[in-house]
Amino acid sequence: MSLRFIVGRAGSGKSHSCLEEVRQRLRQNQGESSIILLVPEQATFQYEYMLATTPELKGMIWAQVLSFRRLAFRVLQEMGGAARAHIDDLGKKMVLRRILEQRKSELKVFHRAAKQPGFADSLASALSELKLYRIEPQELQKGIQHMQEAPGSAIRDKLADLSLLYNDLEEFLSGRFTDPDDYLNLLAQRLPGSRTVQGAEIFIDGFTGFTPQEYGVIEQMLGTADRVHVALCFDPMYLQEPCDELEFFYPTVETYHTLLDMAGALRISLEPPIICGKETPVRFQKDSAIAHLEKYYFRHPLQASDAAQGVSLVACANRRAEVEAAAREIIRLCREEELSWRDIVVVLRDLTNYSDLINTIFNDHGIPVFIDEKRNVLHHPLVELIRSALEVITQHWAYDPVFRYLKTDLIPVQRDDVDRLENYVLAHGIRGNRWNDNRDWTYRRQYTLGEDCDIDDNEAEQLAQLNVVRYAAIEHINNFSKKVANCGNVRQITTALFELLESLSVAERMEAWAKEAEVAGRLIEAKEHAQIWDNVILLLDEIVEAMGEQELNLEEYLQVLEAGLESLKLGLIPPGLDQVVVGTLERSRNPNVKAALVLGISDGVLPARPVEEGLFSDYEREALREIGLNLAPGARRKLFDEQYLIYTALTRASSRLWLSYPQADDEGKALMPSPVIQRVKELLPLIQEEILPVEPPCLGGDLAFIANPSRSLSYLAAMLRETVAGRLVDPVWQDVYSWFVQQPQYQESCRRVLAGLYHVNQETSLPPSMGRRLYGSRLRASVSRLERFTTCPFSHFLSHGLKLKERSQFKLAAPDLGQFFHAALKLFAERIKALSLDWGQLSRGQIITITGEIVEELAPQLQNEILLSTARHRYLIKKLRRTLERAVVTLAEHARRGSFRPVAVEIGFGDNAELPAVQLDLADHCQMEMAGRIDRIDSACEGGQHYYSLIDYKSGQPDIKLADIVHGLKLQLLTYLDVALRYSKQLTQQEALPAAMLYFSVRDPFVASTGPMTEEEAEKNLLKQLKMKGLLLADPLVISKMDKELSGQSDLLPVGLKKNGDFYSNSRVITEEQFKLLRNYLEFKLKSIGQQMVSGDIAISPYQRGKEKACRYCIFKSVCQFDPLLEDNLFRLLADQEEQVLWSLIKESLGDKHE
Repeated sequence: MSLRFIVGRAGSGKSHSCLEEVRQRLRQNQGESSIILLVPEQATFQYEYMLATTPELKGMIWAQVLSFRRLAFRVLQEMGGAARAHIDDLGKKMVLRRILEQRKSELKVFHRAAKQPGFADSLASALSELKLYRIEPQELQKGIQHMQEAPGSAIRDKLADLSLLYNDLEEFLSGRFTDPDDYLNLLAQRLPGSRTVQGAEIFIDGFTGFTPQEYGVIEQMLGTADRVHVALCFDPMYLQEPCDELEFFYPTVETYHTLLDMAGALRISLEPPIICGKETPVRFQKDSAIAHLEKYYFRHPLQASDAAQGVSLVACANRRAEVEAAAREIIRLCREEELSWRDIVVVLRDLTNYSDLINTIFNDHGIPVFIDEKRNVLHHPLVELIRSALEVITQHWAYDPVFRYLKTDLIPVQRDDVDRLENYVLAHGIRGNRWNDNRDWTYRRQYTLGEDCDIDDNEAEQLAQLNVVRYAAIEHINNFSKKVANCGNVRQITTALFELLESLSVAERMEAWAKEAEVAGRLIEAKEHAQIWDNVILLLDEIVEAMGEQELNLEEYLQVLEAGLESLKLGLIPPGLDQVVVGTLERSRNPNVKAALVLGISDGVLPARPVEEGLFSDYEREALREIGLNLAPGARRKLFDEQYLIYTALTRASSRLWLSYPQADDEGKALMPSPVIQRVKELLPLIQEEILPVEPPCLGGDLAFIANPSRSLSYLAAMLRETVAGRLVDPVWQDVYSWFVQQPQYQESCRRVLAGLYHVNQETSLPPSMGRRLYGSRLRASVSRLERFTTCPFSHFLSHGLKLKERSQFKLAAPDLGQFFHAALKLFAERIKALSLDWGQLSRGQIITITGEIVEELAPQLQNEILLSTARHRYLIKKLRRTLERAVVTLAEHARRGSFRPVAVEIGFGDNAELPAVQLDLADHCQMEMAGRIDRIDSACEGGQHYYSLIDYKSGQPDIKLADIVHGLKLQLLTYLDVALRYSKQLTQQEALPAAMLYFSVRDPFVASTGPMTEEEAEKNLLKQLKMKGLLLADPLVISKMDKELSGQSDLLPVGLKKNGDFYSNSRVITEEQFKLLRNYLEFKLKSIGQQMVSGDIAISPYQRGKEKACRYCIFKSVCQFDPLLEDNLFRLLADQEEQVLWSLIKESLGDKHE
């Protein structure tokens, strides 16, 4: 039995020496003894690969590459001790939560923290640390006794709490479970009798230090194995000289002395050490720059070198640019220096901000990559299925968990059907027991309240298909819900959950997905699918083992399960042999690398700032060390250890070292380079730091940007844009373009690039024939449709040509309220007509009674009872009642002070309505039929002549200007007035003349006042705020029929009358001749717009008038991508002109027709 050290600085050949000796033993070994190569867990694959690929080595059956944990499994399987179920971190945390709950009144320090979320995690980590450092509860008690002289000591009380909880945990685990933290202790106990280790030759490599548990295992190895070889990285000078604690080699030198003392205590013979790389380390013999960094980085005073080749310093704009630059450098190394992917590693101090970027960008560049990190599985469909299934029940079938469950693709329903189902559910606000009440869904959106609408055959068929999908979608989750309702403890809930997964054939789906991913070359994804099922089932088993009979409700169970799923991570081995490995400095263990790219060398990242972690502060750790309780190093010691990580980063590669840092973070905040960068500059002053651009420069182009076809194509597009703009571009991009054109697989991509260069964000007009096919030769249109076209032809094409629309949502919007008030005011008019009541004689009491009845009748009809769905919406009913009451009171006041009375309410024209459609002839044998619904037509008689006042209800505060009519932006009022006058004989048996066209605002405004106000004053103020807006006939007699009390400015109408009978200048009045002129212009304008429609005009041409822009509320912005900064995207400017000019334009447009 002997111990031998293999010592040398980084790159000196220690690992090579170990492997060569193992190979030599394998060539000579005839089965007399086994060979064990003990390395860190993450390095086992690389060492196995290097042994397995040794030329002329016929096999390695007598050699085993193991980590401490894998060696423990091997020995415990041989000797016993692994028969009991093991409990992992999640299981321990669940047990500790229960212990904390039971012991919280006895705890001295942790009694408050015990209730905090996450404390069980911190406690579990602290107890694991105690086990790793072989501190048993008895040692804690001894520590407490040492501190008896310090009454009230916080450390002593903390130890007392830990001792109590530690004992309870051990009692719970005893005879039930094996704690993985005890594996190495068990290994040390069983190892002397193991045939695996007896007489074996053991090589230990890749470690800087060991935990007390690992020292315990090595101690037993020294007394059991034939020979033990330990490779340690430090300067051989420290074999003879003491090493200062501040030296970066201190951790490994300390390890050497610990093992030396251990061998002496066991009287194990020491073999002469093997000293590797006495001069220049073997790894760096071809690169003097890296060799200089290895030798002098931590030496003082500074010793600069004129070596430069092999080391690069790079600054990039941000992390994305840094990863892009790294990808280009990797491709260059493979192309120009003939490296393989496996010869290159990318290392970082922290992968958090880089992992996703590296995965995406390297794949874009065609670089095979393996990121050496444990993968979180919360994103996986199986995990999402489990979480959402439980949340469906705990959240009572709410929308979000239901559709997260359905979109996992593990439910026997096609995704297209799920999307249709989702649209229907969103449109009708379906949730809760509506999902599983076994009644078919027949919800429909009604666009007219108070009227019955029959369902057509097509809609009935769609609803039937939808219900088939619905029942298939909820079958399994519904059964699960019924089972869970009868579950009383953790075991029963978990069993029901497992049965849900079985009923959905999840295991088979995972296997199928893994095969599909493997065939498609997505090897990492394939391995995730292959592992996830076993890991999830193991988690469920552990929950049952730890808490099986404990009673939890479903919310508490979900919290426990989510904690487990969050801690569930998959550790994958590299799926291929030739790929770039990415890892952290702490985990990366690639012993045979030619090029290393070290990314993210920012201040505060490398070296990392020390942070105190766990339940013990640095001060407490030091105090415990003084009484013989040694724990893991504190933040101060970790800061010194960071120096060793810097050393490993600089010495990882044999020929190429590429160091980079970002100048800004993702939010654009400046980042400073690490002191490492400055130190390297001082040691290698001939190296010039490169500041790499995000995009390739136009001239003097960097060929590194031409590294991969897909990325080069995007850069080519940018260069071609520069060429089109008239700027000079490096001729190499002409060669790039020629190459792409000659490649068949890229010709379509080139075509798109060229099309993009001359892209104009405009749509050419449709051929007239296509316009007629799209809209028909008999164009059926509403006024709002024509107004949309005038606002922007492309918006009209999207909404009425392509039929695009926003997804319907179960929520109250302005159109819903407008629909409600229109129906309510119609019903009110019908009620008082049936009761033979006159609008002008209605009392406040009658109004309140009738409006209340109408609101109660209509409220359930609006959007499938949306007003009854929540307390907020039920409160809204009261507001709607007040608003309706205020509207009727105002209309009744109009009637009291005037002679106009309704002759038609909510009367339609066209589409088989009460009045015929307005027929307009267009060019090329086309026609346009105008259809719509008029809110209200009032009539009065003066001098034997009927006059019509047309009223349109609006929820806002609209107004109409002459310019709106001239530009075609607001044609509704005028069109409705024209229809009413056109068909006046059908309404009042004789032709009528226009009296007014008015907007009435349906709202309940606030009254602002600086002092007390009587009820009468408040009512007057409200009337002023609800004054109608529009245009009236400039005839005092007719206007007096609207407001007989008019004197001065009217508080009902937009008109004022002077004492001499003239109108005030702000009165919105026009003559009968002007009304006629407007009606003629209306016909001209409607025909003009209709003709543009059928002619195929779909221009992206939104209007702008002053600050008013058509795009402000447009829902199609993401489709048209209108950008006024583009040369071809200009607003259609509409000038604000005086009315005199506008009347002239109207006459000019009509020509002789206005005469």
